Amino acid sequence: MNTELKLQALLDGALDAREIREIEAILAQDIQSAALMQELKWMKAAVAGNEAEVKLPETREFYWSKIERGIAAEAKQAAAAPAERAWWLRFIYPATGLAAMVAVMFVVSGGRTTDGADTESVPEDVNAISFRSEAEAMSVVYVADENGTFNPVGQETKNEPEADK
Repeated sequence: MNTELKLQALLDGALDAREIREIEAILAQDIQSAALMQELKWMKAAVAGNEAEVKLPETREFYWSKIERGIAAEAKQAAAAPAERAWWLRFIYPATGLAAMVAVMFVVSGGRTTDGADTESVPEDVNAISFRSEAEAMSVVYVADENGTFNPVGQETKNEPEADK
């Protein structure tokens, strides 16, 4: 224990006879310790004589029991509140999760065709027939002009006159 704490303990009467003799020997040799001891005595006297006493309107036990009852009432009210809301939360949370999953599915799948290919619009005067084979993972599109002749997409007709080309 350092000297300052020993001086405070001496002032509070918390030392035994052997420790009191040791501190008195230190006070006789060290001027700073003696001055600190004198200041501590003055401070104790000033505080002891000028402490304001606070009187409670109730007894100490009644005051603390009132605080304890208030804490218990708040704890009981907090425990009862979630039970009142629990019936509708059981429906809201799953419904919110389902709505979020549906929204994500629409956003992720939006704008895609089933085969992943881009689609093209066909002019009104052309007839088109398409076939998709999932087993072969391919699509075939036949296009017919006004005359009703079918040609695969991307191939030129061989019967066209040179002037039409």
